[in-house]
Amino acid sequence: MAPRRLLFCLDESKQSVRALEWTLLHLRRASDELHLVTVLPPLVYNVYPVAPVATGAAVAAVIHQWEAQRRAEEHQAAEVLKAAVDLVCTQHNKVPRDLVHTKALPAAGGASGVAESLVEYARTYLIELAVVGCRGMGGFQRSLMSFIGLGSVSDHCCHNMPCPTLVVRGEDAVLSRGLMQADEAHPPQSAQPKRVMVCCDDSPHAHAGLLWALDNTLLPNDHLVLAAVATPVPFPVLDEPATVAAMQSAQYREAAATATAAAQDVAERCAAVAQRRGVGKTKITTVSLPPGGSAGDVGAALCKHAKSEGVDLMVAGSRGMGAITRSLLGLVGMGSVSDFLAHNSPCPLVVVKGVSGGGDDGSVVVSGRHGDLTAEGHGGHSALAPMGSTLRPITEGDGSEASSMQ
Repeated sequence: MAPRRLLFCLDESKQSVRALEWTLLHLRRASDELHLVTVLPPLVYNVYPVAPVATGAAVAAVIHQWEAQRRAEEHQAAEVLKAAVDLVCTQHNKVPRDLVHTKALPAAGGASGVAESLVEYARTYLIELAVVGCRGMGGFQRSLMSFIGLGSVSDHCCHNMPCPTLVVRGEDAVLSRGLMQADEAHPPQSAQPKRVMVCCDDSPHAHAGLLWALDNTLLPNDHLVLAAVATPVPFPVLDEPATVAAMQSAQYREAAATATAAAQDVAERCAAVAQRRGVGKTKITTVSLPPGGSAGDVGAALCKHAKSEGVDLMVAGSRGMGAITRSLLGLVGMGSVSDFLAHNSPCPLVVVKGVSGGGDDGSVVVSGRHGDLTAEGHGGHSALAPMGSTLRPITEGDGSEASSMQ
């Protein structure tokens, strides 16, 4: 398999370390390049009550404080990167040092400033998977924090990264599931087979997620779960006479059964694609879930099934809606399913963006790459293309000490 470039967004929190450990165990290939990146916090500007403020002594005091603050933050960033390099290279993982690159980036300020630095780094170095931890804040807390510029970095990365984003979230029991006891005979790389669930529908974005999962997540013994949620069917208002109400109820049940069968058909067509790409039939499970009325209902059905089935990783496509579109659609219950999953998934989640007609030939672009998937059925074809891998050499230094991208 071709080598990939993986970006790990690190800080001093246990969530970022957990994300690094989980990815090394479950998704890393031997030839992958690992980019360990941390972001320096923005400088805090204090105004001293000195009159006049512009005296030489006041300016010198402020500059001295800035320099002292920056030195402390660079030292802390160096410690974060040093600990990550030690985890990656000298513990059980044993990743060759020449495949590990470290960087400390400046931030513009707030969560969006931190995330923007990461997004720009991903664009510059052609990153193919960005990995972030998640604090698991609730919707109300996220809203309050965003008002003061301290929102969710993982949120911003999911919506703006030029590549798929892995959000590692879930309880410790879920994240450590399948991990054998680490010793000389069983290093962490020998994880037990995992269950990967791909969220399916008939859109090119979902097909992009399926393609990415088949190319990047499955090992020979892993199990693939293909889950499709049926289209919601309006429930009839039963205020008519009994005969009419019975007829409406029968029509509703028939429409719901048709929607469920259509969802099962989508899942089975995705299973056919997986089999053509080498996944054994016995390693695939298809399921159609009851219809939900909104994005939250669809996401809740997927999360419930993932938890009940002991899924280790979810993969979902994303339409790449902007913030205003997401907000407006959310008001009428038609928001982003991938958004809901990123905040509520019981296990790590990969968000894959695919844009229909983004290629020069009218094909689907999967996070900047082309591919080739033919979904049969309904008299049509959905063209998606196999991801290639173009890597360019890194020319900058990659020492364990923190360095700044100017």
